[in-house]
Order: sequence, then structure tokens, then C-alpha cells
Amino acid sequence: MSVKQVFIFIFLLFQSVGIWAQKVSGYVKDSSTKEPIMFCNVVFKNTLQGSLTDENGYYEFSEPGNDTLLVSSVGYYPAEVALKKAGNVNMTVLLKKKVTELNEVTIKPETPRAKVIFKKIQEHKKENKDKIARIADYKTIENTTVLLAVDTASNIKNFIGNLDEVTFDIDDQDLRFSPIYIAESANEVRNSKGENVYLNKQGIFPKLNNAIETFILNSVVVDMDFYNDQIYIMDRGFISPISNMAPLYYNLYLNDSTVVDDVKQYHYTYAPKNKFNPLFSGGFTVVDSTFALRNITAYISKDANLNFVNGFSGEVTYKEMPNGSLFFDEQNLNINLALSMNKDSISVYSSERADNVTKGNWLINKSTHYTTSDRLSQIAPKDWNKQPEFVSSGINDKAYASVDKLKEQKVVKGIDLVGGAAMSSYLNMGKIDVGPVFDIYSTNTIEGTRLTIPLRTSQALWERFYVGGFVGMGTKSKELKYGLNVGYQPTKEDDRIVLKASYSDDYNLISNSKFHRFIKNNPNNKGNGNFIAALTTWERNPYLKEEQNVNLGFEYNFPDKDTHLEATPYFSQNWNTPVVRFVNDGVDYQKYYNYGVLVNCRFSFGQHFDRYFLDRVYYINRIPVINLSWDVGKVSVPDSKESYGMYSHLHGAIYGRITQGAVFINYMLNAGYLWGDAPYELLDQPVGSMSYGYAKYRFNLLHHASFAHNLYTNLHAHLNGGGVLLNRLPLIKHLKLREIVSLKVHYGKLGSGYKSVFDLPDYYKNDMFAPYAEIGFGVTNIFKVLRVEYVHQLTNKYEGSGFTDVSGIRFRTEMSF
Repeated sequence: MSVKQVFIFIFLLFQSVGIWAQKVSGYVKDSSTKEPIMFCNVVFKNTLQGSLTDENGYYEFSEPGNDTLLVSSVGYYPAEVALKKAGNVNMTVLLKKKVTELNEVTIKPETPRAKVIFKKIQEHKKENKDKIARIADYKTIENTTVLLAVDTASNIKNFIGNLDEVTFDIDDQDLRFSPIYIAESANEVRNSKGENVYLNKQGIFPKLNNAIETFILNSVVVDMDFYNDQIYIMDRGFISPISNMAPLYYNLYLNDSTVVDDVKQYHYTYAPKNKFNPLFSGGFTVVDSTFALRNITAYISKDANLNFVNGFSGEVTYKEMPNGSLFFDEQNLNINLALSMNKDSISVYSSERADNVTKGNWLINKSTHYTTSDRLSQIAPKDWNKQPEFVSSGINDKAYASVDKLKEQKVVKGIDLVGGAAMSSYLNMGKIDVGPVFDIYSTNTIEGTRLTIPLRTSQALWERFYVGGFVGMGTKSKELKYGLNVGYQPTKEDDRIVLKASYSDDYNLISNSKFHRFIKNNPNNKGNGNFIAALTTWERNPYLKEEQNVNLGFEYNFPDKDTHLEATPYFSQNWNTPVVRFVNDGVDYQKYYNYGVLVNCRFSFGQHFDRYFLDRVYYINRIPVINLSWDVGKVSVPDSKESYGMYSHLHGAIYGRITQGAVFINYMLNAGYLWGDAPYELLDQPVGSMSYGYAKYRFNLLHHASFAHNLYTNLHAHLNGGGVLLNRLPLIKHLKLREIVSLKVHYGKLGSGYKSVFDLPDYYKNDMFAPYAEIGFGVTNIFKVLRVEYVHQLTNKYEGSGFTDVSGIRFRTEMSF
């Protein structure tokens, strides 16, 4: 054992028995009212050791920095307090108010001053928000960094060479930091329409940069406009402390008024009434007469039910314009992310929590600076950060150099490889992609356990073209199945036009909806996209047909980026199997031909998307995505004397998220109508997974064959309560669970407009006398990654039908903030 280790051991030993340790704690209160003063600065003199008091005015330190405390707060005279030399110290510090008259506001004796001024803020809020919106011409510089805290003494040195070359120091931090993602952006707004005029971004994970931007930067690094009723972080609505609903969620305290540059200002502090709810704490200042925001700070408590967030601090400052109104000056956000919560004694409402970093933490910072100067129009946007209008000095060149070096490290490439597969469903192996990965393993009654090798060329070989295919075989049938596919993007600048073609000879489920792929993020043609379901299936699906098909694809993305048009002509030859038969008037036909074209139009309304090779991936958020589809085709049956006409299938789907505070609802609603001469495989067939895995867009209690309808609608929705109920229960609230309520509904009928080419098999039960519905109750955020739900057939209308269970418990892996 080294001398250093012995010293640490002795030090910890003394700490554990309380011989050497001294604890300093207490309260800061108003000297006249004896009310606690929250967010008061408590600092040891001549040191950087300090914190803020919590909502009860409490402070605590496990080790005194010296023998004198400095205590200060806005609206109070500061105090200097000497400590005792030995033993634990617990004392209350009383601060005296700086008294300022409030001549502008008439206050009734029974009305608290804080409520009167807050009412004035509400009365002027729309006016002040409109003044900001009327400033239609301005420029911004945005600097964004994502850093990883690295302990140079840890085993990471075994994986990455010289850490000094790829990491750097940050003031007041013992750890070094490795850049994960950095971006510098210049933006110009004219007539309220913004345009990016300069962008320089780099990341050490090329395949994950899209994911970092989407899940972290677009969800976490947000526009902190507190004039809105809610600020959305991680797609959760945080109630603004100046919202008209704020008094329902926050304890609001008027510290007092001060005069700065001959302008009177009122300073408030605020804290959540329930610290386990996702709410802010902090303070804000409004100017007299207009009651407009001058600055606002916002922190998120460590106790808030927000996964992986150790600390969050945000600050917005406003500056006075020549006309006297206030406009944005600067926005700063700092976020500390980690898989586990840091263990420390820092005040839960302190900005220091965001700065309290341990190894493995991810630090996210975004600063935005604003100016209305016209002079910058004559200067290149890449040089704006060097101008006096912006205080930003830009991102250090060493950070960019570190990114370039880190990208070449083997361990970094490995993480990027696995992460890229999780996001795109393709595992990159240099010039070859393996995937979709969910197609590799699947089961059914005909093939048994099916293993597939799906491959395609990657962007490393051809940037705008790929050729691929698959080969697969089951343990039971031992038939070799295969397919080929190609994709091509003619233009280098954008993905406005994409051409695709595919051929396959394979077994396919007859219940696979051809419209489902328009709402799924990652393709999975064989598996169900749920690892738990794949491993816990108790009944393999027998309803497959053997099919050879050819598909041609033409995709057009409109310049507005909101509209996507896709046309897919197809031809297929279909053979019967032991369970799926093609019978008409007692005659069993071996095969039939089907050809037609499927047209889909998607409206995304400005929603952010990620590009993975030649595909776009849209995520569920508050912006709905609408898909309208039309499938028109014709069937011919060899050896049949009957001639069949055309069929048409109209289908529409909308999916998105509704958010209200901590509560959000994810929904997917679709509906359609099929008419004409069509095989029963084209009917809408709601099915279950027949496993313990919770299905996202399937039903959880239905069997593999249930209903088959030509006029139909389906709803899949789940409500995540964000802990609004569980956060109020003693003991349970510390587990930070979130309540789940799900609802799945199907309703349809087999109408006269549909003429079946083949007789509908007996295993479909189409005597629908009421909507089929499942309701689920459960919890998620178990170990941060697991969801457990009890699902029950609503009203038991179809109990004993033979094609559905009454109830069951289902599981799903689910990681979210």
C-alpha cells in the first residue's frame, strides 16, 4: 500500500468515527419576520466553497473551508459570521432587509405584496411577450458542447492512448474532459424567418451524431422562453414560474425590491411545492412599471423524476432596446447527465449540482447570444464570434483537434458501431452493413427457428447507392429463402429523390400491414422489434404464405421538408401453405398473382428527422405526423374461370404526443377502407404478440388470428403520468416510478363494398358486436429501463371467444428521460 493510500485510509477512518470531521449547518432567516430566505448565498470567506440555501432556508457543509461564513441575498444586507473552532456547528443567520418604498403598487392591508406584484406580471405578460416578438430582425451565435468527464487515473487509459492529447481541463474541476460533440452556429433572422448562415459541427461518434442531436440537443437544449406557459425539456412540460398556473405548482417568494441604474426591480425566488415533480426552482427579476423579465434562473432538483439528469441550470438575461422594451441578451444552459445519481451533500436547488462532476458524467452546455446590430451584415458569419456584439469567443480549437483524434480510437469506433445499429437497425462493418438487425432471428410454425443474414453495402463504399439482400433458413423447413434490394439517390446535395427496388422469395405473415412501415422508425420485416417478445413467445405464428414479390420505389421529398411522397409499384406471386389456403366455392387454388401500386403521402409539419443513409426517421414528439395512403391493384387466379376487378384501399394514420406538464400521452390512430375484389390478406387484421413482451403497435391479449375487416379503425395510446401520483406516496416516491395507463382499441366490420377473392378462413372471428379494447395499468422507470404492465380486456365483451386472453402481465424495455 502506497503512502498516499495509507493517508486516504486514515483520513476516511477518522471521518467515519467523527474524530476529525466538523459539520456546519443551519438556517438563514429574515431578521424581522423570521421567515426562511431561500437561494441565499452561503460561502466560506476567501474560498470557492459555497452553496445556496434550499426552500426552507437550510444550508449544510460537511467540511468547513475556514472559520468565517459570508451570507448574502438580493434585497438584504450581507452578513459575516465567525464559526466555533471545534465540534459540529448549527446556527441560524439573520439577515436585515434593505427597505425600499413601493409607491407604484396599491396594496390592501390583507393582500400579500408578492401576490399583487405577481398579478401585475400576469397583466403585462402578453404585452411584454409581443414586444419581444415584434423584434423581427436580429442575429445569434450558438455554441454547443457535449463533454465527457474522464478520470485520468482510471482504466480508460488502457483503451485510449495519451489522454492529455485528447482531453482538456476546465476551471475548478479536478477531472479532465473529452469532447463528444461540438457545434458553432451563426443564425440570421429577418422578418421573423430564421436562416442558418454558418455551421461548424463535429462529433467523435459519426453514426451517433444524429442521435446526439435529436435525443440530447433537440430535447434537452431548449429555447428557454419563460413567457410561454411551459418549457419543454426531454419532451416534458415544465411549468414556467411566471405562468398563470405557477401558484398551483410553486411557492413564490418576493425577496424585495432594489434599484439598479436608477431602475427599480423586484426579485422573486421560487421552488416546487412537491420537489419530486419535474419543476424548476430559482429566481427571476422584473423591472418596475412594465413588469418585464430582466433575468431568470432555473434549476432542476436532483429529486425531480427525471432520468439520468444529475443537474440542470438555465439562465436567461434580457437587455433594454432603444425604445425601452426588453429583448433577449443571452441564454445559458448547463446539464449534467449520468447513468447514476452523484452522491453528495450539495443543496438540491443549487446551480452547483450541474457543476458537481464525477467521472462518467456528460456535461452539456449551450450558450446563445443575441444582437440587433446591422453592422454584422457586412462581416462573414464565421467571424461574428470575434465581434464586440457577441461576448462569445467561440469554441476552443483544441476541442476540434481532440475530436479528430478521438474518432480514430478503437474503443470509440466500437461504441459508435453498436450505437449506430441501435438507431438505424444496421450494424456497420466497414463497407458492409448488417441489417435490419431485428430480421436476424424470428420464429414461425413452418420454418421453426429462422436465422437470416441481411446485408447491404454501406455509405463507406458508395455514398448515394447501395445493393443488398438476405439469405435465411429455418431449422424445421430447411428451405433457403433469399432476396435482393438496391437504393439510389441521384442528387448529391439532398435526398429530394430516392429510387429503390427489391425482389424476394420468402415466407411472409399474412397479418403484416403494408402501411405499418410508414410509422415505424426502424425496419424489421421478420422480427417484431421487441427482444422480450422474441425470447418469450409461447405460440409460434402459423399464418404465413409463400411469396415471390418485386417492388419498385420512387420517393420525393418536397423542398419544404414537410411533405414526402412515395409510390411503390409491386407484383407478387403467392402460394398456399398448410394453414393459409386459397379456397373459392370449394376449389382449393395453389397460387394467385397480385399487382398494383401503393402511394403514400406524409405530412410532418416541420418535425425534426434524422437521415440514415437513404431513409428518414421521424420520432414521436408533440408535432403530429400524418400518413395518407392509397393502394390500388388487381388479382388474377390461374385456372379460375372467374374474372376479378380492381381493388382500392384507402388508409390514414396519425401519431404523436400530447404533453401537459409531467404527463404525456403517446398515440397512434389509423383508419381505412378496402373495397373491390381483393384477397383476405389485404384486410386489416389486428393481432397480438402471443408473448410476455409488451407490443407497441400490436394488441397484447389477442391471438395470431382474430378479426379481418375492410372498414376499420385502431387506436394505440399510453399515458405516462411522470410520477404525479407515485411521487406523493411515502417511501415509494424515492423509487421515482412513473404510472402507466394504456388503451388499445379496434373496431371494424366486413362490409358489402368488399368482395373476397377467396373464402374467409374459419379462424377469423368477425362477429364484432362491440369494439375490442384492452386497458393496461402499470409502472415504468424500474431500474430506469423496465416497464411492467397488467393488461385486461376492457368490459370482457369477448371473454371465452377463443381468440383472446382475458388478462396478462407484459414487459417492455423502455429508456426515457
